[in-house]
Amino acid sequence: MFRKLSVLIASSAIIAAVYLLQSFTTIVPGGGIFIDKQQAQKAFVLLNKIRKDPNSYSERLGFSLRGIAPRGELQWDDSLCAVAERRAMSMASRGWFGDVDPDGYGVNYYINKAAYSLTDDQVKHKKESNLAAIEGGAASGEVAIGNIIIDKDKLGDSGRKLLLGIGDFNAALVDVGIGFVHGTGSTKYRSYTCIIIAKRSKPLQTKASY
Repeated sequence: MFRKLSVLIASSAIIAAVYLLQSFTTIVPGGGIFIDKQQAQKAFVLLNKIRKDPNSYSERLGFSLRGIAPRGELQWDDSLCAVAERRAMSMASRGWFGDVDPDGYGVNYYINKAAYSLTDDQVKHKKESNLAAIEGGAASGEVAIGNIIIDKDKLGDSGRKLLLGIGDFNAALVDVGIGFVHGTGSTKYRSYTCIIIAKRSKPLQTKASY
């Protein structure tokens, strides 16, 4: 009787431990791939610092940012973050990397679907993806920011222009959401980062308080 009771207690402890572990872990199909919100926040902080004084980061990045105008701080947006996380997770779990997903949609389509309203021109074509920058392989969110700015992945300078608000269109964008996802030994990259920067076409509706 004592032995059965001991086994029951031990089993209960194991079940409780597993439950506790799962409560602090993002479990996804395939295993090992998970969202890292801490790295996303670190990327957010660094991005705003670089935007405030681009040239002061030239030496750190090993890339000249001389002549790039300072820009205001971007505001964190949970809707954009959710889209960015899903985008990064999709790249990691489905094995693709680019502006258009395997279903043929760019990020603008998903932003608009997430109740973050865009203009008609921004969602006119389903492949439109001019509000996101991506990076693959960075060891941290901060490294991902630097890699996009210096164009380490050789994707062109559109990512740098988006992040640093270069050009009238990018300079007018005010909100940001970042998704940082860790890959596994079987994914193409060790991590996937998606940074979305946008501006609502309509003000966010809030309920009046009485």
